[in-house]
Amino acid sequence: MKTLITGHRLHKLNGYNQNWIKEAIEVAINSMPNISIGLSGMASGVDLWFCQACYKFCIPFIACPPFEEQIETIPETEKPLREWCFEKAAETWKIRNSQMVVKCDSAIVVFDGNKGGTHNVFQQLVENKKPFIWINPVGEKIWECF
Repeated sequence: MKTLITGHRLHKLNGYNQNWIKEAIEVAINSMPNISIGLSGMASGVDLWFCQACYKFCIPFIACPPFEEQIETIPETEKPLREWCFEKAAETWKIRNSQMVVKCDSAIVVFDGNKGGTHNVFQQLVENKKPFIWINPVGEKIWECF
């Protein structure tokens, strides 16, 4: 089962308990025992934390950067982690979020309810009736949406 991660970039996670989010991603992965491969857009924050968790649990993941210049959007502090994630990735696909939604069987969504790219993927998952786990950093809540 291919599982994608979508969520906020590092700068949008200021003010939230980032350690809780990382742990919640691991909990979500462990509650989805049929994950055979992860799909990550490779943005800072949630995407890279998901890659780390996949590696920890011996789940191969595919790096799915949407465009070459994405590296320019990564904070300097996150660039070594991103490079490590690319080194550990099973494959690299250059695809956008909408294509990742089509290719996935399920998802993990770290979403605080605000408009933006994560909101767009959240809507696509609902419209395509894809099951997902919603990790909401507001109030530190997790919902299974199947």
